[in-house]
Amino acid sequence: MQPKQLLVLSVLLSIVLLFQQCSKKDTAATVTPPETIKQPVLPAVPFNYIDTYPAFIQAALNLADNTPADNPITNDGATLGRVLFYDKHLSKNNTTSCASCHKQETSFTDNNKFSKGFNGGFTTRNSMAMLNLRFYKSGKMFWDERATTLEKLILQPIQNPVELGLTLAELESKVKALDYYPALFQKAFGSTQIDSVRIAKAVSQFLRSIVTFKSKYDLVKQGLATFTADEAAGEQLFLNPVPGAPPSVTISCSSCHTPPMFITSAPAAPFALIDPADHGINNEDRFKSGSLRNVALTAPYFHNGIVPTLNGVLNSFPVHNAFNTNPQDIPRLLAFLQTLTDNSVLTDVRFSDPFK
Repeated sequence: MQPKQLLVLSVLLSIVLLFQQCSKKDTAATVTPPETIKQPVLPAVPFNYIDTYPAFIQAALNLADNTPADNPITNDGATLGRVLFYDKHLSKNNTTSCASCHKQETSFTDNNKFSKGFNGGFTTRNSMAMLNLRFYKSGKMFWDERATTLEKLILQPIQNPVELGLTLAELESKVKALDYYPALFQKAFGSTQIDSVRIAKAVSQFLRSIVTFKSKYDLVKQGLATFTADEAAGEQLFLNPVPGAPPSVTISCSSCHTPPMFITSAPAAPFALIDPADHGINNEDRFKSGSLRNVALTAPYFHNGIVPTLNGVLNSFPVHNAFNTNPQDIPRLLAFLQTLTDNSVLTDVRFSDPFK
C-alpha cells in the first residue's frame, strides 16, 4: 500500500473513531434519568374518616356492618389506605394502582366494560363500585364472592397477573423502599413494621369509609326534600312486586337491593344471569348484588358490562323485565334510581388522589 493510501486510510479511521465517540456521548446525554418519586401530599391533621350518618343509615349499619373487631376505621389508618390505594408502585412496572380500575369520578368503578392492567391486558369482569362496602353483612367480596372479607379481597388484585402483577414479597419490598411509608405505618399501627396484612387492613379502612349519604333520597328520608310525582311512583314500583307478576311472586327490586343502602348479602332470591363464559358464585350462574347507590353513574352494568346504560337495564334486560313491566313505569323507576346519586363522593378530597 502506497504512503498516500495509508494517509487517507488513517484519516478515515480517525473520523470513524471520532464519530463513534461523539455518538456515545450523545447517547449517554439523552438517557432519561430515573423518575423522581412523587411524595403524597397530606394534611398536617388527618382528614376525618369517621362520619356521623343520618339515623336511618346508622340503624342499617348497625345491622349490617362487616367491619372486623381487629380493624376498625381510624383517621390515620384510612389515610395510609388512601395513599396505598392510589400508589402506582403497588404494580409490577409502577404504572397502575387500585384507583386505575376504581376511579373516584365514576363512583370508584371503571367506565369501561373491562379494566386495563399494568401490562396492557384486560380483566375478565367489570369493575364493581367500591361504595358502601361496610353494609354487606356477610363481608364476601368480588362478583363471585370468592373473598370472604374485604381484607382478603385487597391482596388478590395485587397478585393478579393481569391487574397489578406482584407477589406479596415484592409488594412488601416495594412499599418498604418508599421513604414516605414508615411514618404512615407508625401513625396507623403504632410501629413502622410493613407487611401485607397491614397493607390490606389500611386499604380496607379507607374503602369502608366511602359511604354515600348525601343524595336527594337521603334528604327526603330526613324530611329535608320531597320526591317528584315520578320519583315517588318509582319508589313504590321499586319496593313492591313488579306489576303483572303472578300472585305467588312476592319479591321486588328491594328484595335484592334493600334500602336504605340498596344492598344486601342475603337476597330474597338468587340473581340469575346466564353467561356461558362465567358461572359466578359456586358456578351457579348467580352473582353478587351490589349497592344501587350512584347506579346512574356506574355504567356499564353487570359482571360482564353487557348493558351500557341504566335505561337499557330496565328496558331490555330479561331478568329485570321478566314480569312485563309497563313501559310507562320505566321512566318512573329511572327517576327514583337517580335520586340515589350522591355527587359529593366524586370530589370529596378525603377520597382523592394524594399524589396529584
